[in-house]
Amino acid sequence: MTTPTVDGDTELARLDFGPDDLRRVREVVRSITVDRVPDRVSDAEMAVHEVAVNSIVHGGGHGHLRIDAVDESLVFTVEDADGTGSTPVVREADHHALSGRGLWIAECLTDRLVIESTPARTTVRLHVDLPTRQPAR
Repeated sequence: MTTPTVDGDTELARLDFGPDDLRRVREVVRSITVDRVPDRVSDAEMAVHEVAVNSIVHGGGHGHLRIDAVDESLVFTVEDADGTGSTPVVREADHHALSGRGLWIAECLTDRLVIESTPARTTVRLHVDLPTRQPAR
């Protein structure tokens, strides 16, 4: 499902998810990235999964995934109704911690991670750069 948006980006997929939908989230990410960035499929899949889990745990039990082609990258946007108004912090967790590494993992596996928070929502955008095309000879 490819839909041009107002700003010229191209929406490739959209999915609402909850605790029982994490497999579907990974499947959608894989289906979009496999043809566009085949060597980064696992990275994108794991990064989006980690952020989706955060939405479920910290964002009211569900979230929304949107995947866009923007300029020279795929952008995976995960939104939830966090409602705290505080911006999550990316940090490497203590080696003995059982949780708290999701955003750090996502940042390590992608080319750029952007977090925006308002009192009503938290939005995390994960950018995976598309391969540069070599000019034809």
